[in-house]
Amino acid sequence: MTISFAQKVRQLLNTIIASDELHAKWLNTLSFLENCGARKIAACEHPTLVKEEMLKHAAEEFRHALHLKRQIGRISPHPMETYSLSSMLGQTATLHYLALLDIKACRYLKTLGLSPHAIKEAAYLLVTYAIELRAEELYPIYDELLREKGSRVVVKSILLEEKEHLHEMEKGLENLPLGFTHAKQICAIESHLCKAWLESVSSALSKDKCTKANGD
Repeated sequence: MTISFAQKVRQLLNTIIASDELHAKWLNTLSFLENCGARKIAACEHPTLVKEEMLKHAAEEFRHALHLKRQIGRISPHPMETYSLSSMLGQTATLHYLALLDIKACRYLKTLGLSPHAIKEAAYLLVTYAIELRAEELYPIYDELLREKGSRVVVKSILLEEKEHLHEMEKGLENLPLGFTHAKQICAIESHLCKAWLESVSSALSKDKCTKANGD
């Protein structure tokens, strides 16, 4: 359903992993996105009718964010205490990626005449499904390149849990009327946002290359 950017992701990651400074920023970027995802899952929770699956999913996303933060210490002596724009790749495209996807998904769902609570539940399923599909493409490539280059950074555990999350979302969409039809629309929105995000990351790498060239 999503547009594949595997070739672009591989190209960018080859450049990123070759530089500890860029790699540290990349890990902080992924940590931010995982943390953002966890907070959005928590925001979708009903005050009392919270399913165990949602608690588990939010907890794992928060853990992924922490794991990625800690991986920075494996390649850099300089910890990144915050998610400031200067410590991430992609700048504002990273900052607004998931927020924009959520907003656009909710706008789409409002056109279906759903109640506010139903919109929240559907948005959780659809947005998370689109993001997990993207993660299914990104993390295996990242893991493969880390192993290929002998990096000390490890993301295997995240990769496995993201696969499980995707399976859970697929089951949820089966119980949502026209779930996969709506998912197609949300995935199209996500693909557009992902393309802009990758272009922004690419721009950051180009600026870094120019800065170093001028410094030399």
